[in-house]
Amino acid sequence: KDGYKFVGIDYSQIELRLLAHFSGDEALVDAFKNDLDIHYQTAVKIFGEDEAKEKRSIAKSINFGLLYGMGSKKLGDTLGISSKEAKIYIDSYFQAFKSVKDYLKSLEEFSHVNGYIKTLLNRKRLFDFETANAMIKAAYLRESVNTLFQGSAADLIKLSMVEIYKKYKNNDNMKLLLQIHDELIFEIKDELLYEITKDLKEIIENIYSLRIPLKVTVLIGNSWQELK
Repeated sequence: KDGYKFVGIDYSQIELRLLAHFSGDEALVDAFKNDLDIHYQTAVKIFGEDEAKEKRSIAKSINFGLLYGMGSKKLGDTLGISSKEAKIYIDSYFQAFKSVKDYLKSLEEFSHVNGYIKTLLNRKRLFDFETANAMIKAAYLRESVNTLFQGSAADLIKLSMVEIYKKYKNNDNMKLLLQIHDELIFEIKDELLYEITKDLKEIIENIYSLRIPLKVTVLIGNSWQELK
């Protein structure tokens, strides 16, 4: 409305930060602690310095794909390359980030043995492996990995929403309008725009202590379109 702006605050690479936190992989943790471009760093480790810049997008697909249980066939289809070539990329990734493969495997094994997976705040998702056929079992294993990261990201955004509500519930100068995955969208009065936005950023980035820092991006505009 008149006299207000939209503000979008979005967790930056939250699932990958959670992967670094949970796995404790030294290379991932160091990259985030030093505020490096994780997709570029992945490209460097897989393709080398000379090719890293042009192959950053491939590294990005690998980084996120592994969190969703993407195998060599799916990655190959996504990148328009053969499954054989995609498998080489995935193997190179696991050589570079040595702890990640073992950690993801341990998640699958835990879920299979115990029939559930827990998020950062100990919310459980249950899986009925006993009655599952091979196809459903494979889906459950992928979902077990995905649940930890997406579910924990949801934990963090909900914690942030609770803290923001407590502080601003009687404040007419701002409203939380929408939560979309790992993004919050606010309407904030022009006169207090930067003061409140700075405070919101601090709340969201410090809502929970991980091995690595949480980071957000902030966008300001007169329409939702301007926040994209």
